[in-house]
Amino acid sequence: MIRFALLVVALAFGSGAQAQVQGVLLDKPVALPALSFYDENSQTYETADLTDQWTLIMIGFLTCPDVCPFTLGNLEAAVAETGMRVRPDNVPKVWFLSVDPDRDAEYVSEYGPFFHPDFRSMTGTRENIDTFVEVSDGYYRLMPPDADGFYDVQHTSAVSVIAPDGTLRAKLQPPFDPGLTAEFLSRLQISYRKELSQ
Repeated sequence: MIRFALLVVALAFGSGAQAQVQGVLLDKPVALPALSFYDENSQTYETADLTDQWTLIMIGFLTCPDVCPFTLGNLEAAVAETGMRVRPDNVPKVWFLSVDPDRDAEYVSEYGPFFHPDFRSMTGTRENIDTFVEVSDGYYRLMPPDADGFYDVQHTSAVSVIAPDGTLRAKLQPPFDPGLTAEFLSRLQISYRKELSQ
């Protein structure tokens, strides 16, 4: 299992955020394996494409009643806030990965852009989904169906932060306050640039 260093943003980057937001930094960056995802329009999304940009990836499912819309709504605001703190080419992209392809594959591309035109949403094979979830130290579980065949999905609410070198560097934790999340991301980018310059 990947070892994560739990780090309260206030302790890492300054005061004022301790009670409101946490970031989780990896002890060591983790390279993503080569994975391919897709939507109903045959648009493919490759983890190999996650270079030369910052990317935020969350997992979920389209009929999620609370965690997914809450998270994407706050990420929309956080990305906008981050855009006021970093260069335009460092504003993070957002990917939403559905872990429920059986129900979501037909409409998955519509979900991300509902929150922001630049957000991308996709799903994939069970093997590729499971590999990403394992690498990112996440989890999900398809619950047993009820008498009508409906089932719920339990899943992690954390958001993976992918650096321009294609490695998993951190995870964002609820409540995803836009200003504090933007502060965390901008500070993370500063640390990343310092690392590259050494």
